[in-house]
Amino acid sequence: MKSYHTSLVIDKPIGRVWHHLTDVERYPDWNPLVGRLVGELKNGNRIETFIVPLGQSYFPTLLSVQPEQELVWQGFQGAKFLLAGKHYYRLEPVDAHSTTLYHGEYFTGLFSAFIPKKLLQKMEAAFIQHNLELKRLVEHEG
Repeated sequence: MKSYHTSLVIDKPIGRVWHHLTDVERYPDWNPLVGRLVGELKNGNRIETFIVPLGQSYFPTLLSVQPEQELVWQGFQGAKFLLAGKHYYRLEPVDAHSTTLYHGEYFTGLFSAFIPKKLLQKMEAAFIQHNLELKRLVEHEG
């Protein structure tokens, strides 16, 4: 299994972070990775995600939607046993005024062993940029 994980503190309460993270209609305004997310954020639902760097849509299934806690989806290439990616956002309160965002992805399947380390590093850097954009949006909301 290959994976990468990021985190940062956002200086706003968890409810405000969750609000922006789940306001999928505004993703194109700030999200450098997921330029479009279509579908109801409900456990078991299938959504459409347009991944900007890849220029392609994917149709993952929501595995966990726990308000103000986590948002997790899983998609696959070809078949799950070949290559699957489990994308997650997890939120934890630091205190009443700030939130830690954990954001990452796990890859499983036969082909996951062949994902180059350089590609994982590039993806991790993109997640860091995504996190910074979310932080900027949430902390500077009107």
